[in-house]
Amino acid sequence: MEKAKKLLYSESFVQLVKYVLIGVLGLVVDFGVYTILTHFKMNVEIANIISSTCGIINNFFWNSYTNFKVHDHLLIRFISYFFVGQITTVFTTVSLFIFVNQLGYPHLIVKIVATFVATLIQFIINKIITFKKVGNKK
Repeated sequence: MEKAKKLLYSESFVQLVKYVLIGVLGLVVDFGVYTILTHFKMNVEIANIISSTCGIINNFFWNSYTNFKVHDHLLIRFISYFFVGQITTVFTTVSLFIFVNQLGYPHLIVKIVATFVATLIQFIINKIITFKKVGNKK
């Protein structure tokens, strides 16, 4: 029981929970923009790139200031965060192309599943690289 309590109150677990909550806000931005663009018949891959980019920018600032609380080297951190986000945007875009255009699955379901997988990958990379505190030996 003590180990579970220690885990629940660990800095990494708290950061993961905040990351997920901020991610939900980013998903609202992402899916909101995506829904609007696809409503107006924009190609799903292009709509995904635009909407994901909006979500990435939103999430960087929330994570930087409220979650990981690192405000130094913002331009370098933003470039790293944006790069990680764009790698996962490529993953979601390829998923949409394959599963929607080639296999005929519903685009919103594919986007949800691909985004979930991408979020887990992003958290790990961003915690280790993007939001690593300078001088932190951990």
